[in-house]
Amino acid sequence: MSATDRPVPAADLKPLLSQLVPTDRTSMSPEDQRAEYVEFVEMFRGEEPAFAGTVTDELIQTGRHSHTVPVRRYRPDSAADAGHVLVYFHGGGWVLGNPVTHDRFTRAIADRLSLHVISVDYRLAPERPFPAAFDDCELVVAHAAEDATWLAVGGDSAGGNLAAAVAAHRATKGNPVDAQILIYPGLDVPIEGGDTSLDGMGLDRSDIDYFWASYRGDREPDPRLAPLLAPDPIPAPPTLVTTAGCDPLRPDGMQYAQRLIAADVPTMYVPFPHLIHGWLDLADAVASAGHAREILIDAIRVLRDSTAPTERVTRKQ
Repeated sequence: MSATDRPVPAADLKPLLSQLVPTDRTSMSPEDQRAEYVEFVEMFRGEEPAFAGTVTDELIQTGRHSHTVPVRRYRPDSAADAGHVLVYFHGGGWVLGNPVTHDRFTRAIADRLSLHVISVDYRLAPERPFPAAFDDCELVVAHAAEDATWLAVGGDSAGGNLAAAVAAHRATKGNPVDAQILIYPGLDVPIEGGDTSLDGMGLDRSDIDYFWASYRGDREPDPRLAPLLAPDPIPAPPTLVTTAGCDPLRPDGMQYAQRLIAADVPTMYVPFPHLIHGWLDLADAVASAGHAREILIDAIRVLRDSTAPTERVTRKQ
């Protein structure tokens, strides 16, 4: 990519980008990386907003595995339909993050849309490589499906990968979800040592290589690891895809949306040309990111309203 083709970040992001220091992840323990990420999130987080509902941390017990899956559950008091559920998977390269780091966004969705949101604290790599995170996410979605009248999955970055993978897996098993929300997702097998022209924009090529290797482990890639590996038509429900123009993962989201559109899957594509990967972390403090968050929540509302049933339907596993 030439200098003239390089995307231009929003003006209010430039001071932050000028201060970013590359992280040598191979020289840091996963625990130190996670602590650093939490510190970064806290730097830009505003005060906890009011929420008319309950927020509880729970353990989902499943019969298929010997462990429980922690979740953070948001139940609005004024939910228009208690059967409408979004299961959300946080980003962080399958290595970083948890429901607390992503609390502001999931809380905002639940509050603004009167939507029951379940945020999944799935097992992290490299200690627990694929398929641990996938299995945890799929099990929580199966649990939520027992009572949902409308069921969606969603996530940002690595969480978007998990959402697309789980949605496709359930569709092939005859238990599709009603909608999916993919926020700057990573959906393809990255080319190791690939294009570095967007380094310094929040997600460097070395980060992508490290995160992918940590999650993949010794597995051969398949569509559960990289949803773009699925043959056409990709098994997908009505979908909202959003990308950031200054993000090396932008081609993944664009290609996925194009393939769904070509297969006549109802698809909303919402690009943010001047934002960077991970802009949701900045939405409380950076105006351009905060504006994008408002647009994104409104788009989720449109997706929900266009796919939700008009009467209660009991789902089966």
